[in-house]
Amino acid sequence: MDAIDKELLKRLPRTFVPALNEQFDKWDLLFPVEQRTLRNQMDYLAGLPPSDFEALFRPVKDVEAKMQLPAWGAASKRISISDTSLLVRSPYYPQWRSEVEKIFTQIDDGVKARKSPKPRRSVVANVLPAGLPLPVGVPWPRLAQAPTLALDTPFGAGAEQFLLTLARHTDSAADPAGRTWIFETGNALSQTLAPVVDGVTALSFEALGPVRKAFLERLNVIKKDLHSADQAYDDLRRLDLTSLLGRGLGHDLRLSSFIRDLFLSGNGALLFGNAFVEWGASEAMRRAQPQLLICSFGMRHKMKPFSSVAVFEDQARANPAPEQDDAPSSLIDAQILAEYVYLTTSRLPSYAGQTLGVFAVEDSSTVQVLGPSPSTGWPSGPLALAELGDGIVRWIEEGA
Repeated sequence: MDAIDKELLKRLPRTFVPALNEQFDKWDLLFPVEQRTLRNQMDYLAGLPPSDFEALFRPVKDVEAKMQLPAWGAASKRISISDTSLLVRSPYYPQWRSEVEKIFTQIDDGVKARKSPKPRRSVVANVLPAGLPLPVGVPWPRLAQAPTLALDTPFGAGAEQFLLTLARHTDSAADPAGRTWIFETGNALSQTLAPVVDGVTALSFEALGPVRKAFLERLNVIKKDLHSADQAYDDLRRLDLTSLLGRGLGHDLRLSSFIRDLFLSGNGALLFGNAFVEWGASEAMRRAQPQLLICSFGMRHKMKPFSSVAVFEDQARANPAPEQDDAPSSLIDAQILAEYVYLTTSRLPSYAGQTLGVFAVEDSSTVQVLGPSPSTGWPSGPLALAELGDGIVRWIEEGA
């Protein structure tokens, strides 16, 4: 970033500086969308007249003056857990957060008015595993507004070719990080789709086992104080992931940074495969904005006695009893988390109103499709999965 960014930092509210410095510090590890967004925001602020700049930030600065804030300086590069605790405990925190949201709404509106690229049509495919106790009727009863399409075979019989067709029709001119991302609990798609299609980023909960184990071992030694937590997280930020990730991922610094951030951000991604899929997908949409997002959920195991997820415990180590599938709980988890993935599109301008959601179960012959449909509508069923794929490709091309 240019030197003007450093000058702008001196004029910004104190609470903005550490996070921005952190972004600048790891600039080369940001995805193109993140770099473009940050550059556009800074350009917008740099172009504001001094009086408008002051008026924009005055409300949040006034709130900051009433708060007990950490001793952040112009060179501060991160908000620690201790700092966050101090911030959110302030009685003025709700007011501060409200003012910050207003500021970013104005900035984003200003950027959009100056630079408004044509929206790109995208697809989010959510696939549930076989063996779940599906409800009578449709797999997602809460998605009653989604057209229900009947297939001539179970989805799993042609899923690989269907997803392959979609991946091959993403924007070839886009940065690879903006084409196709796969998040899965197992590793089947990572092994079959990623090697044969350009522009595919595949992350597997199973394949990332060594990284998860290394993180859990360090998190399990945290003492009951914030300083210990900060120290553990600092250690994990410095942990070399190259050997843990293996060839490919280990040498992709941007992707390995994404994986590190994903596991450090919590939300169950370290412990539960389905949480990993949902949270990873949401972060990928926010940070990289892929045109095709594939979420393959899995079957989770029953919780074992004398083990705990509260302390990031490895159940296999805590209790040697054999693992048992928990199909009813897996259905509930995967249904809700798949909906969360699609709901994420509604709050991201690059996806809102331009995203098709495909909801399928491997051993079901019913697919629900949520969002805009091709101008010719969906074929009446039962139809081959290839026909559905062709219809989605037509819809993508209609918006090109």
